[in-house]
Amino acid sequence: MIKKIRILTIPILLIFSSPLLPNDVERKKYHFLISPWIINTTFEKPSRELDSSVNLQFLYGLTNNLYLGVTYGIGKNGDKSLESFPSSSYFTSRIYQFSTSKNSETFTLNLQYFIWKFVYTSFNIGIEKGFSVERNNLAIIRANNITPQPFSMKTIFDDRTFSSIGIGFRHELSSSILIAFEYQRGYIEAGKVNQHFTYNPDYYVNNLPYMLENFYLNNILNDTSLKNSLYQQFYLSAGFAL
Repeated sequence: MIKKIRILTIPILLIFSSPLLPNDVERKKYHFLISPWIINTTFEKPSRELDSSVNLQFLYGLTNNLYLGVTYGIGKNGDKSLESFPSSSYFTSRIYQFSTSKNSETFTLNLQYFIWKFVYTSFNIGIEKGFSVERNNLAIIRANNITPQPFSMKTIFDDRTFSSIGIGFRHELSSSILIAFEYQRGYIEAGKVNQHFTYNPDYYVNNLPYMLENFYLNNILNDTSLKNSLYQQFYLSAGFAL
């Protein structure tokens, strides 16, 4: 992580220490932006994806060219649904309850420096709030028979940090209306992942629940450990300036 931060620091220092190009413009001090459309991509697989959500951003002009801000990604609300395991038989279905807590919620500090007219560079550092995923109560359905398997598997994803540098375009269309576009590239941690299993051994006698067997088999056959990763983001924003 320290090595990655050092790599990011070098271009940041070069960017923010560079002189302004001519034809600079006057800018308002307060900028408020909303980004309803964001594309996130991680390059290492498997990695913990950061899902797209609406972002709200406030920026304050320390000088005419240097802005300090904060961005809040509102994330996605928790969800409950019925999911199924793939089956090789048309006559057998395996259905379980799936639920998630609120996820992809982020807080980011932004430092932006206009290098020419409407073009700026940025340095960003943030944190994604942790969340949990639960899979409960598998039911195996064969023809007209239903076999319940009481079981709970809870996956807890801890908070994780990320940082990036970016280049963007922000323009005041009129006296106060803003449009903006930014591309960022940086480094994001995998974050710690904890698994918790709950079931009654007496119910299964000498066997394991199907979901637990499937979990162990998947870990043996596949590399499921999440990796730290380089990532990129595309922002399209609109707002107003005061």
